[in-house]
Amino acid sequence: MSSSSTSTISVCLTPEYDALWHKLHPLQHEMILTGVGRRVYPLLEYQLSDMNPDKMYTTSVHFEYVDDKKLRFCKGKYVELLSLEKKEAPRKVHHKSGAKLGSKWMASPVNFEDVRITNKKTREEVDCSIVHLHAQHRYLPVLTITEEGGSSYEIRLPHTVFITATLYHIDGVRKIKTDSNRRRPHAVKSSATSPATKKSRKEAPFQKEAVPEAASIDPAILSTLSFPSASLSTQTQSSATIPAVQAVPPADPLNAFSAIPLFNLLNNPYLLAAMGLQLPIIPFPDSQPTQPEETVKDAVIDKVIEEEVDA
Repeated sequence: MSSSSTSTISVCLTPEYDALWHKLHPLQHEMILTGVGRRVYPLLEYQLSDMNPDKMYTTSVHFEYVDDKKLRFCKGKYVELLSLEKKEAPRKVHHKSGAKLGSKWMASPVNFEDVRITNKKTREEVDCSIVHLHAQHRYLPVLTITEEGGSSYEIRLPHTVFITATLYHIDGVRKIKTDSNRRRPHAVKSSATSPATKKSRKEAPFQKEAVPEAASIDPAILSTLSFPSASLSTQTQSSATIPAVQAVPPADPLNAFSAIPLFNLLNNPYLLAAMGLQLPIIPFPDSQPTQPEETVKDAVIDKVIEEEVDA
């Protein structure tokens, strides 16, 4: 376990995260930057000792440039170029606990899980725990311990150097972080402290409205009710309100299409006209019914015979 000591205070990372930082350091440790802001992982979780238990202290962390180089990943490795980015004063993020006695600081690990790093400068205005860093640069976290009314101490651990990037280029780094972060029991809790994003639909499941059930009637009670009280109507409709049902002529057994009005020659004048046949005579209410031709001939013959007999 690596540690750093000042004249009076000793600092080291907790064993869990110290092992991860040591494992990632020789692989050219990449730390992902996002526009919204991403949590630093492995966590910066320190164990403090040799502090004055009766004095008040505050702690903060910031990230400083390791060199003036800008890195570019090319052909499987990082190539150094001269950085032209404007170097600004690093932003310090104070621990959320504020000032505490030295005995309190030494009683439990001190972590900065609220720190987020981003590649957008404007995000620093949203939250004081968001820090803007330039992509493709080397940075080193610096822990500052300030004694109330006294001096300040800065602690740097060399194996915590990392390279800022917008995506992983080294598969070994990505695999170590993914596997270790998945096994953390409080990984879900830490994700809940991430910046607000669009809510998933699963967070608010759709709730169906309860449909009231219809009231059931006991058959024994229903049998004792009269028809009017049971809402049963025994009246029949009058014949005037019932439409007359037209009789359908029987279908010709030798002609299956005779049952279909469209193909019935006797009932479809349009089909007769298309075939060049004579249209049937449609009687009208005001007109007198015409007598058949044979009936007219018989009447004429009968009249002639009567005239001959009279003569």
